[in-house]
Amino acid sequence: MGTSSKLILVVAIFATTISSTCKKKLICADANSYSFQIGISAYPDKDSIHVSDTLWLECNSPSNLKDLLSGDMIDYSGVKNLETVLTLLQFQNATNVQGAIRNFSINVIKGTQFNSSSDPTSNQEYLITEENKIFKLKLAIIPKDTGRFVLTISNASGIHRTNDVCTKAAFEIDFQNTNQHFYLLQLWRPDLYLTLDALGKPKVYYFKVY
Repeated sequence: MGTSSKLILVVAIFATTISSTCKKKLICADANSYSFQIGISAYPDKDSIHVSDTLWLECNSPSNLKDLLSGDMIDYSGVKNLETVLTLLQFQNATNVQGAIRNFSINVIKGTQFNSSSDPTSNQEYLITEENKIFKLKLAIIPKDTGRFVLTISNASGIHRTNDVCTKAAFEIDFQNTNQHFYLLQLWRPDLYLTLDALGKPKVYYFKVY
């Protein structure tokens, strides 16, 4: 991924969703569609951490969710392919942003890491697991070097249940109950700060490592 592509990723992060899709093509008649929202939190909620400290990323969301389209509560337990893409970028200077996934050790406590990645220098995909009707993801993100970073998460679409592959749902996955330190972007890249819109803001978390 070139520098220009990564800047677009920071400016309008996931305005169009990096989506998880079914691997098999199926013909499904009269398929229903749902739209849900779940949250991920980052902690300790500080704008700066030390090298070798741990930044935790965690999702704990009930599988009984409000459909954003109808307003109805839907039990969407038993999902098979609920995924999110984690992206880490480093602000090098006034104009350069580059992939930084290798600047960190990422340990999976809950969930599953996929071996493939669209850009192994900047992102990694994780499967959110389900335990007792709770969607769970827990990652320990440990920096190896100093720097100025942004961490982003993606939405997911085409999410189906194991016993119902024709019914699909879109998941909006946002940072919740987390100070995302937007002022850091304002300091580092005021040009990008001015273009960060309502779609991008829920997806980004800015922090320093020293």
